[in-house]
Amino acid sequence: MKIGRVIKKAWKVAERNYVKKLAHIDSNYYTRQYAKHLKKYGMDIDGVPRYIATTATFDGNDYSIIHLGDGCVISSEVQLLTHDYSIARGLQAIGKNNPDPFRDELFLKGIFVGANSFVGTRSTLLPGTHIGDNVIVGACSVVKGTIPDNSIVVGNPARVIANTKDWAEKKYSEKEYFVEGF
Repeated sequence: MKIGRVIKKAWKVAERNYVKKLAHIDSNYYTRQYAKHLKKYGMDIDGVPRYIATTATFDGNDYSIIHLGDGCVISSEVQLLTHDYSIARGLQAIGKNNPDPFRDELFLKGIFVGANSFVGTRSTLLPGTHIGDNVIVGACSVVKGTIPDNSIVVGNPARVIANTKDWAEKKYSEKEYFVEGF
């Protein structure tokens, strides 16, 4: 029984590593293939994400409780955590922990990233996080709870600092951005 689980896990990791190599060739093709890989293992993905960095970490306990919306961006070194073992340490402190040393108690809650949302580099999404549509999460933010549609959030803990649409209108009028091309 255990050897079968180990082989299955090894295959999953090997497949993921193979797909990630595609990012060096064509990032759009890689993202489509990686989304297919994540769906194969149970992740709920609407449409196609715009980009998922190869260094993003998805908690592997249960991919089915992670949702990615169409056109979302998951930047480098982002962590999506669906589990938290802090309860095991807390229960141990009061003498009510599981006596089996190989089995700990944990919280397990889903993560939802809405359509057209951007999660900045090195951000962490904690268990139970729900990010609405058109949200921008600033780099290195730690996000927990519900983030409304069209919000810009930054910090630890992440707080809403602006409206995405107002910010985009301002940036559009300033014309300080460029369109990448070949």
